Amino acid sequence: MNRTRALIAGVLLVATLTSCVAPGKESEERDANGKKIEYVYYTPTGSNVPVKVRKDQLNVSDSDADAQQKALMDIQRNSAADQHQGLGGK
Repeated sequence: MNRTRALIAGVLLVATLTSCVAPGKESEERDANGKKIEYVYYTPTGSNVPVKVRKDQLNVSDSDADAQQKALMDIQRNSAADQHQGLGGK
């Protein structure tokens, strides 16, 4: 009886370990046109941590991002100035 349990436990242990060793299936992601989506690692300015991004998203120029950042800062600065003038009562 003990040999049977030991045999069953051994078979389950071997099956568990062999399933962990098997390589995982890598599915290829495809876009709406059926083309394979490629990813690259990109390190943003001011950071040392690479980020995985789609290759087609990497084509955005830094000047566009800088212009958007500047516009956002201007909006925040203007809204803060408006709130400050409202508190002064003048």
